[in-house]
Amino acid sequence: MAGHSHWAQIKHKKAKLDAQRGKLFSKIIREITVAVRQGGPNPENNPRLRAAIEHAKRANMPSETIERAIKKGTGELGGENYEEVIYEGYGPGGVALMILATTDNRNRTTSEIRHVLSKHGGNLGSSGCVAFLFDRVGLIEVPRESISEEELYEKAIEAGAEDVQVGEEIYLIYTLPEELYQVKEKLQSMGVLVEKAEITYKPNSTVPVNDPETAKKLLKLLEALEELEDVKEVIANFDMAEELIKQV
Repeated sequence: MAGHSHWAQIKHKKAKLDAQRGKLFSKIIREITVAVRQGGPNPENNPRLRAAIEHAKRANMPSETIERAIKKGTGELGGENYEEVIYEGYGPGGVALMILATTDNRNRTTSEIRHVLSKHGGNLGSSGCVAFLFDRVGLIEVPRESISEEELYEKAIEAGAEDVQVGEEIYLIYTLPEELYQVKEKLQSMGVLVEKAEITYKPNSTVPVNDPETAKKLLKLLEALEELEDVKEVIANFDMAEELIKQV
C-alpha cells in the first residue's frame, strides 16, 4: 500500500473526530462556498458542489447551514472571500508535501503553515518544487463494510475507474480528474455507497520511512497541518509499514 493511501486511512479516522468537534463543518462550508463561486449555485450543473453538499449531509450538517454557505458563494450573504492556494514543501525524511488550502487571507495562512512546518522539522518550498512528484486525480472513498472487495473491483472497473486500493476501513478508487463525477454517479447507480468524492493529488513515487523517530515526527507534522482551519488537505509521498504506523 502506497503512502497516499496510508495517510488517507489515517485522515479517514481523524475525520470522525473532526466531525465530533465541529471542525469538519467549517471545512465543508468553505468547500461549498468555493464550489459555488467556481461553478454556480445549481448542484445539478455543478458536480463539485453536488459532492460537497452530499458530504455535508453525511456529516449531518443542517440544511439551513448548507443554504447559507451557498448564498455566501453567490454573494447574497456577506462574508469571507475565499481562494484556493496550494503550498509545497518537505517534511522529515525528505517526504514531499502538497498542502491544499482555502483562505481569505493568504499572508496569514502562509505564516501559519510555515510555522507548523518549522516546528515539526519541515520546510516550505517554492511553487513547483515538489508538484512534479504528484499526479492530479479523482478520488472516491467507499466504506469497506458496505461491499465485498471482489464486487467493488468489478463495479469500479465497469464504472471506468483507473485504480483501486484497499485500506483498513475504506476502499480508495482513483479516476481521471475529468471523469470523477461520471464514475461516482455510475457507481452509485450500481448500488455502491460513496462516502466521499474529490479532485486531489496522488504521489507518482514514494519515499520510504523506516525509522520510528522520523515516522513519529512526520505523522505529527501532517496532523498539525490538517489541524489548521485554512488547510483543506495534505498529501504526502511517504511509504511506511502498517506496523510502524500502529507503533506511532
